[in-house]
Amino acid sequence: MTRFFFLVSGENPTLPFAEVKAILESEGHAYSILLKLSQVLVLELNPNSVESVVCRSALTRACGLLITYCIASVEEILDSIRRVDMLDYVSHGERFAVRIRRVRGASQHIDRLSLERRIGEVIFESVKGAKVDLKNPEKIFFGVLSDGNFVFGLKTAEIKAGKFKKYTSRIAFSHSATMSPKIARCMVNLARARRGDLVLDPFCGTGSFLVEAGLIGCRVVGSDIKRRMIEGSMWNLSAYRLRAEGLLVADARSSPYLPGRVDRIVTDPPYGTSTTTLGMDVAEVYRSFLSDARDILRGGGYICLAAPKRINVSQIAEETGFKHLESHFMYIHGGLTREIAVFST
Repeated sequence: MTRFFFLVSGENPTLPFAEVKAILESEGHAYSILLKLSQVLVLELNPNSVESVVCRSALTRACGLLITYCIASVEEILDSIRRVDMLDYVSHGERFAVRIRRVRGASQHIDRLSLERRIGEVIFESVKGAKVDLKNPEKIFFGVLSDGNFVFGLKTAEIKAGKFKKYTSRIAFSHSATMSPKIARCMVNLARARRGDLVLDPFCGTGSFLVEAGLIGCRVVGSDIKRRMIEGSMWNLSAYRLRAEGLLVADARSSPYLPGRVDRIVTDPPYGTSTTTLGMDVAEVYRSFLSDARDILRGGGYICLAAPKRINVSQIAEETGFKHLESHFMYIHGGLTREIAVFST
């Protein structure tokens, strides 16, 4: 087991951490949490498992092989790095650079650029022949200032923030209630979906969840009460050269799916002004759907769904036989805080 750290998005306080853990669990990778700071998660895990997070995560920004961590004091940081045999991380003649990130305005008493330079000097003095190269480094040493602490390591991957914007440009059919690709991918990950799983979205709309599940190798099936949405889902899947195993016009409250055939359900049922509940009370829509979903899922299956916080979807799900695992909350506007909840059978 090796120590790695992950720099995650700051757009939600809990979702990014939960996503990393869910990905590792879905792929069967063991891990231990060593440290958790604002936007930083330090784990002990098998190096081979890091690739799963890099490939799948929507809310992870970078990861690195942990070298050291300490209190955020310049002298403490430099002393901590001096105690490390840097030859384990950079060789004679290799080009390197040092990059420091500050999270949420942490440790303002530390000049970030000055710290980069001083750490670079320590590494340069430790490894004779190593060369500082800010433009084309072979190795990037990466540090994060967070919550009065400093985490430092060798960067192993960086996930570009624009990755999902590029995906969005390929969408052929959209709707004002469409879940963003980034949050859709995160929810697919929270459902512990893995390659080969059959993932269902019974309120599929434009197919956001089906696309994201398909992109990580899942088999997908979707339904919606509106034919126009089914046609839109088909177009959007085609834009990514994905095909659903089934796209049906159907009411999620009495679905046509055979019992115990679905591995994961990921969905965002209607509850806003731009969606329709066909005159039903929102809480009753969820209750009817969840009662049906309990039979559709295989034993050991998971469901991840979005709901307005006000309806207390966790209680509704538990009353219909699900086990509540976790919930995360996203403020959307004055009238809506969205709950993203995960349940198991």
